[in-house]
Amino acid sequence: MIALRNRKAQAAAAAALLAIIAALIVLYILFIPQEEREKILDGDGTGGIRNLSRAREKNVTLLDETPGRIDFLSQKRIEHAIPATHLFTRTAGVALEQKDSLYVKRTLFSSLEADFPFTIADLANTENVLLSFTLAKAKGRLSITLNGEELLNREITTPNIDPLRLPPKLLKADNVLHVQASSPGAAFWRTNEFSLENVQVTADVTRTQAQRSRNVFLVSQVEFNNLDRARLRFQADCDPDLAGPLDIWVNQYNVYSAIPDCGVGPVSVEFPTSYLLSGQNELIMGIERGDYLVSHVSVESQLKEIDFPVFFFDLSEEQFKSVKNNTKRVLVRLDFVDTVDRKQGSLFVNGRLTGFDTRELSAEEDISADIERGDNSVKIKPERTLDIRRLQVLLVKR
Repeated sequence: MIALRNRKAQAAAAAALLAIIAALIVLYILFIPQEEREKILDGDGTGGIRNLSRAREKNVTLLDETPGRIDFLSQKRIEHAIPATHLFTRTAGVALEQKDSLYVKRTLFSSLEADFPFTIADLANTENVLLSFTLAKAKGRLSITLNGEELLNREITTPNIDPLRLPPKLLKADNVLHVQASSPGAAFWRTNEFSLENVQVTADVTRTQAQRSRNVFLVSQVEFNNLDRARLRFQADCDPDLAGPLDIWVNQYNVYSAIPDCGVGPVSVEFPTSYLLSGQNELIMGIERGDYLVSHVSVESQLKEIDFPVFFFDLSEEQFKSVKNNTKRVLVRLDFVDTVDRKQGSLFVNGRLTGFDTRELSAEEDISADIERGDNSVKIKPERTLDIRRLQVLLVKR
């Protein structure tokens, strides 16, 4: 029993001693210089912490960029065709208001007067407004006022009189003609009276529904980003003796205002690219008078040469040698934004062509044969507009 207790005591003492030695070793390692500590921890270079760190450093990132969207255009000129348009105005005589008859009379003690209201729907395009009537009965002086202003005040003895022109300055959208007979005055026994028949107000009204046209065309974001010049083309057929100016607007900007050489040939007008918008654009044509057939209308965009992005990375002498002696290789990695669309394009590494074609989320190309000592370049030229989330050039161990 005593011997068993002695063995347990010895074991406890040994464990305590080992713990103290371990603690002293840790303290020693912590307080010695870093270089000596690394030698002890690394040992002979066949394992340990440093080897794990070196394992992580096998891949060296030479380039890490976010290219984003890279545009592609298969053409240098884009033509937006606009349908042919017929613009015209038509002027015709119209009866604004009419009435079979009006009767007015006046005695010394009574008066019967009449109002004849009429409306002008389009005052700006209404002219030559006339009041006409015939007289079935006439005695005394006839007085007619328009909107409170006197037009006529005289004796009329003939049944037919010339139409009265209503002054444009007195006309409004809603108008009233007031008709009355004059007072008999001293001849108190008389009755002045008038019976007006076939009373009507007529005018020349110009119909303007076909005076303007509006067309819409679309400019893509890629086209908008690469606009160099913009041009309007059209051909007009008209009667130059009757035609007024033809006005054409691109969005809110007037790019043409003249009477063209009708039927002679196409008209070409260049205008600033700043007049165009990304997305929906308007082309508006309008005339004041005349009859135009405007055809072969187009808005043409001339595009700049796209500068595809170029990225640069550097390869040190040591890194270059490691590639040439086949211990390492250089990879280009492209990360995309989806796995749906097909991603195709060309990579120019120091001017030498390679390419990619994938539907995957990323693509890798070995460019070890194309790299050079020192400065290197990677140019991306897609075969369609492409979104590239990330571009990396990696030096990796074979």
